Amino acid sequence: MAKLTKSLIFETTFSTYTVNEVVGEGGSGRVYGGQNSDGAQIALKILSPETVTTDKRRRFKNELTFLGQNKHPNIVTVVDHGIAPGPKGVLPFYVMQRYSSNLRELIRKAIPPEKVLPLFSQVLDGVEAAHLDAQLQPLAQAFGFELQPLRQ
Repeated sequence: MAKLTKSLIFETTFSTYTVNEVVGEGGSGRVYGGQNSDGAQIALKILSPETVTTDKRRRFKNELTFLGQNKHPNIVTVVDHGIAPGPKGVLPFYVMQRYSSNLRELIRKAIPPEKVLPLFSQVLDGVEAAHLDAQLQPLAQAFGFELQPLRQ
């Protein structure tokens, strides 16, 4: 995690979000950590202005739609979303609850053997729920793969 030299402010109809650190970065987005106007810790993902394309906007929209409708406890849920000004137009973003840790950090810290199976079970529960959710198929196709039905 890298602290920002200056906090960034994101506003939606329902709240104002102040972010002060970069939590992660991927091929099409950046995730910031910060807080909402009530002081609750949040994570905010925004489409990266350096790599924005029409296809990445479409994928981001599909991701936002799926996560916004998600109700499974092992898959993050979007609590708010909006747009922010960028160097080449507006950029979409969405807000999620911030968790104290993530699987990558747990692996880096060397998970105690007795906790591996319960954590893996939670990951598989989330994957199963996503496979069973009809909304996921368009999202999977947007990322270039086809989900197969789970075998009983």
